[in-house]
This record gives sequence, structure tokens and C-alpha cells, in this order.
Amino acid sequence: MDPQSPLMFFVFLTFLLTWIGGMQFAAYRMLRDWTDSAFDEVQRDIWRKRILQVMAGGTLLFLIRFLTPRLGLHDSSFIQALIINTGGLYFAIVFLLFIISVFYFLYRGSKYLYSLMKPSVSAPEANNPPERKSYDPGRREFIKKMGIVGLGAPVVLSTGLSAATHHNYQFNKHRLYVKDLPSGLEGLRIVQLSDIHSGIYMNKKQIQEIFELANSQDPHLTLLTGDMIDNHVSEIPNFRDAVNDLKAEYGVFGSPGNHDHYASIDAVMDSLADRKIKMLRNDSANLNINGERLSIIGVDDAGTGSLNFANLDESFRNSDPEAFRIMLSHRPHLFDDARSKSVALTLAGHTHGGQVAFNIAGFELYPIDLFHEYSRGLYTKNDRHLYVNTGVGLVGAPIRLVRPEIAVITLTGNPELAKSWSEDA
Repeated sequence: MDPQSPLMFFVFLTFLLTWIGGMQFAAYRMLRDWTDSAFDEVQRDIWRKRILQVMAGGTLLFLIRFLTPRLGLHDSSFIQALIINTGGLYFAIVFLLFIISVFYFLYRGSKYLYSLMKPSVSAPEANNPPERKSYDPGRREFIKKMGIVGLGAPVVLSTGLSAATHHNYQFNKHRLYVKDLPSGLEGLRIVQLSDIHSGIYMNKKQIQEIFELANSQDPHLTLLTGDMIDNHVSEIPNFRDAVNDLKAEYGVFGSPGNHDHYASIDAVMDSLADRKIKMLRNDSANLNINGERLSIIGVDDAGTGSLNFANLDESFRNSDPEAFRIMLSHRPHLFDDARSKSVALTLAGHTHGGQVAFNIAGFELYPIDLFHEYSRGLYTKNDRHLYVNTGVGLVGAPIRLVRPEIAVITLTGNPELAKSWSEDA
């Protein structure tokens, strides 16, 4: 089914509405409990109405945001400020409130379980319950202030901290030991970019800045692992116009992601046909580097059901079976298939590191780790490697607490060299 078809778009919006509706329901239940404890009956009704009005308006803005590209309005600065950024910010706040509500209801549930395990009261005590104390106004005021602080925290995280993180690009450098690495590939330096999402949160100037940073690492290869475009054909030109800025000694290669399909994969492929990037859509490219054979395999997006466009047999058909193999797969779960096909290094993206994560006193909390076996960073199994790049762009909402990354991977067949490099990095 064409991802740009009206039916597909309706299915997408239905899923989106269900998703944000579920998060809002959990957040509202938590906020309703807060109003019960913090306000008298009159104020309580006023606050509940305000909360519902904000949720209705925010949901409407968030959904309209997905219509603006189809109406040709997403480049308008007025629409950006009034609808796109406001609707995205609302979603970010709801998401953070949902996370808080999860912990809140876990606390409530633990209290309930504890009450069930407590010994039952004796009959006299049950017949003569203690007199209920009057509600302490000071406690009510404290709960009110703490709730307002709790409501403000997601706003601060969504605006201040996210704005500071969004363009705070970091180089994650790895000197990777590869067993039996061909000698001619010793020191091969790969720059990996992922999840650029050219669109409402990633303009041409920002893409050019990212590409300049990538070039500064003097890569032998620059490899892109999908989601170059966000979700509409109108967002293709900014990426297309900038991509020739990328420079790498042996070439620039990429593979599609799910959002490239949302935008129209045929339009993406056609627009890049005359660019310096070689897009591999279930295809491969064979290179000769310092007398060694290297094959880059690019797999199309491996979604589910009718949205699974990956064809591994086709991807490897033209690959040199004797070559050192690197596979580009937007989704990291194909790592297990890659290992079975003697792929030494698989590069992936897609997860964004969850976009939201927390580091509290050295303790890292990445919710994305609960949902993906391969969620971020480097994985090694049986001398085969996977690197999951957390990407540089944004999707859904303008919130990013996970720093955007540019991965720099240098290959070595010397384990001691890899070890010493890691210690010095």
C-alpha cells in the first residue's frame, strides 16, 4: 500500500490519535487525583475543565501538524510557530507527563498491595473506626504547589533542556577490533549518520552544519542509515540540495528508512539519482580499497506486514561473497540475519535512543532499552558487530534529551590497538 495514500494516512492518524489519547488518559487520571487533593470542590471543577480544554486544543494542533505538508503550509513561519512547534511541544509535554504518571500509578499500586498484606483489624477496631481528622489546609497548599511544580517540569524539559540538547552534536568515536580484518582495511575510518529527518525540525542550514561536522573527520566512507526525510515529498529538496556537501575518499552510501517511505520512496530515490550519494535499496556496492574487496549491502526498511520492504536475498545478490561486508539496515533487528550472512559490521539507526533519557547522579535511564533488544550503541556477538546510531534528527515532537550523534568507527585487526584507543578516548 502506498504510504502517501489517503487510506494509509487515515490509518496513521487513527494510530496516532489512539497513542496520544492513551497517554493523555493516564496523565489526566493523575492530574485528577491531584486536583482532588489540592483544591476545594469549586476550584477542582474549574481546574478539571481547564485541563480538558488544554488537552483538546493541544491534540487538535498536534494532528493538524501532520496535515500542513500535504497542504503546502509547513514552510510558513506563522504556521511553524502557531501550529507545528506548539503542537509538537504539547505532545512532548504529554509524553513526559505520561512517564510521570507511570511512576505515580506504580506507587499507588504498591500502596494498595501493601494494604492487602497488612493484618486485618480486630472486630472491636473494625466496629469503631478512628475519627477522621479534618483536612489540613497547609497540606492542601503544599500539594497544590508541588503539583504546579510537577506540571512545570515537563515544560522546562521540553523547551530549555531539549533546546540545549537538540543541536549539541557529539562525535562518538570507536576504534573497533574486527577479527581477521583484511590488512588493506586497517584504519578504515567510517562516519555514520542516521535519522536526519529533513523537515519541520531540520532545515537545510542545519543539515549542512551536520555534513560539515561529518566531513571534519576525514572519512574514508560516509554511510547513512535511513530516514533522511521526515514524512512528505516537500521535505526532500533540502536534503537533496545539501547531500553533495558530503565528502568521503571512497564514497557516500545510504539505505532507506521507514520515513523515507512515508515521504515516497520513489521520489526520494529519483531525487538522489544524480547526487554523490549512492542509495542502496535492497542492493549492494562492491569496492576495491588498497587491494582489498569490500562490499556495502543496503537493505530497505524492514517494517512489519505490508510495510516490510526488506529483501535480504536481493540485497546480497550482487555482493562479492569473498569481500569484507558492511550492511546498512535502518532497523537494528536485522543484525541476527546479517551475522548469518558473514557481515562483519552492521550499521543501523531508527531508535533515536528514545529521544528522551535521563542521567541522574551517574545513573542512566533510557526507556527505549525496554522496547528494543538493540537500542543504542555497540553490540558484538560471535565476532560480528552492530552499531545503533541514535541519530541527529527529531521525529514526532520537538524534544530531544538524548544528544544527537555522529558516529566515527575506525576498523582495526589489532585488539591491543583497539583497547588502547578506547582507554585514551
